[in-house]
Amino acid sequence: MFRNIALLVVAGLLLTGCSSMTVKIDYDPTVDFTGLKTYQWATMKGGEDALAKVPLLQKRVMIAVDKALAAKGFQKPASGTADFYVMVHAGAKDKINVTNYGYNYGSHWGGGMGYGGYGNNIDVSYYTEGTVFVDIIKKPGENYELVWRGAATGVVNPPDDPQAAQEKADAGAAEILREFPPIKK
Repeated sequence: MFRNIALLVVAGLLLTGCSSMTVKIDYDPTVDFTGLKTYQWATMKGGEDALAKVPLLQKRVMIAVDKALAAKGFQKPASGTADFYVMVHAGAKDKINVTNYGYNYGSHWGGGMGYGGYGNNIDVSYYTEGTVFVDIIKKPGENYELVWRGAATGVVNPPDDPQAAQEKADAGAAEILREFPPIKK
């Protein structure tokens, strides 16, 4: 049951804002990204996509990605073909954090002259870590090819209200897409 709840809130990772997530990108350096102007959405078929299981959150993430791409000058054509396709998907896993603070001094300081000490001071906490992926796909000829991927990983912690959730999704999507398209060095 805990796993199902985690899947329901995995998009909260993107919704937690930029400070608590780690963003990584990868791309094909042989691809020329300079000609990309228009895009369309693609959807993942099958698999364990956590976003597809929660359409409201998936829509929120897609709106955020649309805003981030529009801010960079990309457009979605009303009809016809596009230069590239965008797909978002996510996953989550339960994690455990064990912190051993070492020696525990106990309560024997003072009167009894004992400096005591026994056992260890250990904290155990459970949390869900999620990753949201934004994939950029091109179709050279008849095949589809992944050419760029941005991934944000962090602790799942969704906001309390829809407006705050959208604002945080917008900030998260902007951070993931900050380095898209890549600049040739």
